[in-house]
Amino acid sequence: MKTFALMMLFLFIATVAYGQAQQTMSIKLYFPNTKHDKGECAVKVHPVSRTIPKTAVVAGAALEQLFAGPTSEEKAKGFYSDFSEATKSFLISVNVKNKVAYVNLRDLTSTTNISNFTTSCGGSNFFGQVEKTLKQFPSIKRVFFAIEGDPSFFYDWMQIGECPKELKNCDASNFIK
Repeated sequence: MKTFALMMLFLFIATVAYGQAQQTMSIKLYFPNTKHDKGECAVKVHPVSRTIPKTAVVAGAALEQLFAGPTSEEKAKGFYSDFSEATKSFLISVNVKNKVAYVNLRDLTSTTNISNFTTSCGGSNFFGQVEKTLKQFPSIKRVFFAIEGDPSFFYDWMQIGECPKELKNCDASNFIK
């Protein structure tokens, strides 16, 4: 009888653990699309839905998916991006405070795939993809960026110059968890 009870307990625990491991959630990622936008500089972004393992750190998970770029199925539907396998580890962290996302990125500025981000068209695509992906979440209304914890480095690299005034002289403290 004890053996039967232990087997039943084991099956119950295994079933619960399997069910928890299978929990997923749907998120949207935003990419430009050649079938929706015509012209040299398509700055609009369009949603694709992806199912990911359920997580409490949804903003970070969404950016990790975005930075890996479109899947082959998404590319076949016209979605494209400078984000790719080469940029999938671009994210260091995302810290959300008071409806603001502070996105801290690795220094991939020498990566040829993303050199396009510093052009006016490429910059619009970068900001459109990242900001639209993050702003789908009610907890995020504004997004700021840093490279290796340095917001000045990011905004200089993107040829914007000064940090946004809301960052209070490029205060880097919010990019560190």
